[in-house]
Amino acid sequence: MPPASPSSASAAPPAPPASPGPPGPAELVERLTAWARETPWVEWLELAGSLGRGAGDEYSDIDAGVGLLDGGVLGAVQQAVTEFAPAAAVLRQPFGPETTHLVCIYQDGRQLSLVVMPSATRTGLAPEALALVDKLDRLSTSLDRAMWDPDADGRRQWAFLACIAAGDALKHARRGTCWRALRSLTEARDLYLQLVAAQERVVFPQFGAVSLENAGRPVPERLAATLVDSPDPDAIADAVQALLSLLAPFVAEHGLEELCRALRLDLRQGEPDSPR
Repeated sequence: MPPASPSSASAAPPAPPASPGPPGPAELVERLTAWARETPWVEWLELAGSLGRGAGDEYSDIDAGVGLLDGGVLGAVQQAVTEFAPAAAVLRQPFGPETTHLVCIYQDGRQLSLVVMPSATRTGLAPEALALVDKLDRLSTSLDRAMWDPDADGRRQWAFLACIAAGDALKHARRGTCWRALRSLTEARDLYLQLVAAQERVVFPQFGAVSLENAGRPVPERLAATLVDSPDPDAIADAVQALLSLLAPFVAEHGLEELCRALRLDLRQGEPDSPR
């Protein structure tokens, strides 16, 4: 038997077939859109979130809103969405007067978050959303993004609550109830990021880090110093102090120095950083 040629001897074995990725949201969006078009008591359907901004991928959840005319009922909406694909579980959450957040998780892991409301509730298209169905042109105009921007009182409230949460984190750390301390630290950090998002004028600043990342804005460089990798009282105290240095400009802006003194928060340790 002749020896194998060099090329055949060094040939690599065939690569195994690539494992399939997640099914992605596109098919569900198509099914949802077709259902809304064909259902007479559905007036409009909007797509929000990363898919509405045109930035979605195969891992994106479907964040949508649907407006119902008279005759539309929540139970019928739920029945419809569970037929788009095999469903694993459904949750209904109250979301304001006559409005329900309907969450459907499908067996393949995809998620539909659908806000169901009377159609007249909406008077235009929300920022960063896409009108998929609009039978009566209700979504033909855009809502002012400023509707979601906090005013001065709202920003002061965020700063006020961030200081309280920071104080709670220190109290719990001193007591040795570290998991409660970590919860309060996380709350204070989230409120700080909401303040930064409002200062940066991004859309939906109440979502903090999510809105900053969606807008391509960096989170403050020193924010990593506020993370704690173990429930240790000293580490938590250091993290709170790092967060206070970041909060200091907002404390000054809203005149909350007396609040911080009452909470035994020392804003003088370290030079206050700018939010970015």
